[in-house]
Amino acid sequence: MIAIKDLHLTLSAAAGPVKILNGVSLDVTAGEAVGLVGPSGSGKSTLMMVIAGLEKASSGSVVVAGHNFVSLGEDALASVRRQHIGIVFQSFHLIPTMTAL
Repeated sequence: MIAIKDLHLTLSAAAGPVKILNGVSLDVTAGEAVGLVGPSGSGKSTLMMVIAGLEKASSGSVVVAGHNFVSLGEDALASVRRQHIGIVFQSFHLIPTMTAL
């Protein structure tokens, strides 16, 4: 189960703060299939990174498989990822030394 409540992520930039995620809430039950769709730059990949525990939100709550990511340290997050999370990155160049050619 995934439960996200009032999730915000703001990053600092030279021109001032940039809101990446602004009040996102989402509930996904076990066995439910969900697709994230939207235009480029709308925060889809960032939301996936927060759900996977690879990016910290500025505020709000993220609960995955009963674990509240806000209160977990890096070691505990790694354990939750190892046991409950699988992610396929959209970047095709993660391992530059390997090739299919």
